[in-house]
Amino acid sequence: SDKKAKKQSHGESSTNQKMTFYGDMEYWDERYLKSGDVTRFDWYLRYSAFKPTVMEALGLLKKTSDSKEEEEKEEARDEGVKAEALSASPNSTDTESKQPLVESEDSAKRKASLRVLVVGCGNSALSEDLYKDGFINSVSIDYSEVVIGQMQKVYKKSIPDLRFETMDVRDMKFAKDTFFDVIFDKGTLDTLLCGGEDTARNARMMLFHIHKVMKAGSVFFIITYGTPDTRLHYLQSSRFKWNIKHSQIGKRYIYTMTKR
Repeated sequence: SDKKAKKQSHGESSTNQKMTFYGDMEYWDERYLKSGDVTRFDWYLRYSAFKPTVMEALGLLKKTSDSKEEEEKEEARDEGVKAEALSASPNSTDTESKQPLVESEDSAKRKASLRVLVVGCGNSALSEDLYKDGFINSVSIDYSEVVIGQMQKVYKKSIPDLRFETMDVRDMKFAKDTFFDVIFDKGTLDTLLCGGEDTARNARMMLFHIHKVMKAGSVFFIITYGTPDTRLHYLQSSRFKWNIKHSQIGKRYIYTMTKR
């Protein structure tokens, strides 16, 4: 049922085998083989739904209003972000700015310069959507060789600049001193938390390896079903040097981590 799936994605393991298959590589290989090369499937949200959050976090938006009062309110909100994240209740969300926003004049140039990593890409259209929005320097990884082969085949001719590599987010093997400016996870953390045994350890390993490929100013976005009371205790570990914000779109949550 939807209620059980939601409980599972919130980080609670189940003894029911039907509730743990999302954490098994064999399940995903079989699923991708059945779906075929041309199928695109996006968990939770398409990029267009959370694009405003991404643009704002990356400083690629500007206000159309010159209101000094609104700017002061925004600055005050930013100052309180860290404290809010640390004391967040399950129902707390960031207050979004009500001012209309547009992209800054140099956003296209800045997007093109950013190194982007998409983890657990599966057969999602996220990498393609990001490319079409100007994020042309990206690497997308998944531990399923099946789906990576499919994605490479699909985009070989249409968007040859898109890179897809077989790699486990819990043990990423990038060259030394490889860093990314922007990282996206849409459902991967949830999947690891559905894996039966060692779910917490798997989640910590994923976050540790992502933190390693971030530099000061890098931004990591997690799109998830997980409420703050089930996700912040992972994200707020003292080993992670990042500031946390979170907001909500419908039943989905977006966590934004900016490395200090």
